[in-house]
Amino acid sequence: MKLFNRYKFSDKSQTLGGVISTLMGIASLCCLVYGVYMSFTKGGAAGLEVGGFGLLALMLSVIGTVMGLLSFKEDNKFYTLSKIGSLLCGILTIFMISVLIMGLGF
Repeated sequence: MKLFNRYKFSDKSQTLGGVISTLMGIASLCCLVYGVYMSFTKGGAAGLEVGGFGLLALMLSVIGTVMGLLSFKEDNKFYTLSKIGSLLCGILTIFMISVLIMGLGF
């Protein structure tokens, strides 16, 4: 049963930018989900409230993507949260930009 006996003993830690990027991605996802929930409860007529949450989600995801990508420059660290945060924020950024473009009518 060597499969489960994989231990890592190291003094490495996660990158600070990766942790911040992951937290920003989770916050952006929460803003997006809450905005969609508000829109459904108000029958699609939520207006500026949902738009504000959408722009907040876009800003958080763009900043999280940049922070996650910059965190790969830190040496001798684990990059797991950097990968997760960059990927999550990148996907949310692309999604929110596409929603913004559809809302503008292009």
